[in-house]
Amino acid sequence: MPTPGRDALARLTAAALALALAGCGSYTTYQSAEPLPRGRWQGATALGAGAFADRPGDTRTPSLHVEVAARRGVGAGTDVGLKLYALGVEASVRHRLHATAAGWSVAALGALGGVRTTGRGSLPDALSGHARATAAVTRRTSPRRAWSFGPVVTASLYLPAAGGHATGLLAGAFGNLSWSFGGCWHLVPELSVHRTLHGDVPVDGAVVQAGVGVARDF
Repeated sequence: MPTPGRDALARLTAAALALALAGCGSYTTYQSAEPLPRGRWQGATALGAGAFADRPGDTRTPSLHVEVAARRGVGAGTDVGLKLYALGVEASVRHRLHATAAGWSVAALGALGGVRTTGRGSLPDALSGHARATAAVTRRTSPRRAWSFGPVVTASLYLPAAGGHATGLLAGAFGNLSWSFGGCWHLVPELSVHRTLHGDVPVDGAVVQAGVGVARDF
């Protein structure tokens, strides 16, 4: 018979897997305010970890996120991207608003994403979606190094198959460093912190994530 300690560990592990597999694990950016040139492609992958803190339940649930993405420059100062993470997908657009000769850039990023789970195993039978707006500010300090940061707002909707719905609004910020090497590779460590302003999707509390992305230009 499992001991109480093992039961608690099993519940914690199941909750973490449920969050990650349900698509709740990716609140990442891994982007700067410097869009790809027209016609340029970029492929990327990332691995990170985080925690979902729920205030009413006084719980801290760890999460893992693994994602792959592709971006393409489509115009002057604009690119688009598609990100896949666990069972979820997210489409995004980035447009540079301002750039200076001193190496500063400002861009607006918008994203729409979601996931459909069918109730198998510990996953719910539900549809969830989100819309995200980010303002990215980048300071390029050398041809190989750029620092980026900015505010992030995410609105989420959860629709269980049994009926009803739940919503949530998160506000936070991200910061990352892009280090380029080999002419076409980029290493991007990132930290983000988000706080619930309204509702309880994905939690009524806070989300903290840290990870590392690797991208290659084509």
